[in-house]
Amino acid sequence: MQKDMIQTLFIIIVLVIGLFFAFNYGKKTKNEVIEYKASQSEKTLEEISEQKSLDKPNRTPEFESLSKKAYEYLNQQQKYAEEEYGIGKYEKWFYDQETGLLTFSDNDEIKLKIKYESVGSISKISETWLWSWANEHLEQIVKSDIKKVKKYGEENNIEALTKRKWHADQYDGWEMTAISAYLMKAKGAYRVPTENTYSFMIFKDIIDLR
Repeated sequence: MQKDMIQTLFIIIVLVIGLFFAFNYGKKTKNEVIEYKASQSEKTLEEISEQKSLDKPNRTPEFESLSKKAYEYLNQQQKYAEEEYGIGKYEKWFYDQETGLLTFSDNDEIKLKIKYESVGSISKISETWLWSWANEHLEQIVKSDIKKVKKYGEENNIEALTKRKWHADQYDGWEMTAISAYLMKAKGAYRVPTENTYSFMIFKDIIDLR
């Protein structure tokens, strides 16, 4: 009899302990709940802020006017570079950050050497534009003059020229390249495709070795 009572009492104790843990499992204190909600709120605000920081810049009438002039200028330069130097018809191209040279060759013989300035790049992954002056992975020799474009943007309140990174596609990349070519009086431009990016550059000088 006494043995049965002990067993019954033991079962009751186990059940009470089990119910206690089941009821309190995962239960947060009031302070923990407040802290959790606050952290989630902060995370959401950070995400919204980060997303907003990548919004495309405003297109003002001044920007549209500049863009039109820039495209007209670059189209003329591209046409001349193609007709005079045959750019786009060579077997191979190669660019070297350390020398700041873009070369074109046929039969392993270099035909053209071009001193270039990096303008920026489009990421195929994040679909964003990044100005070369904001890209710490580029050598200084290929981005030494591009800040002139940023300065122009600051002086004329053109956000697209001063915002380091924003959502963009290839058309935006070409537009920024055209504007840079126009402002820096470049002799042409080129887009270099890589696995994850499109890199845009403008020609500062063309050395004909043909």
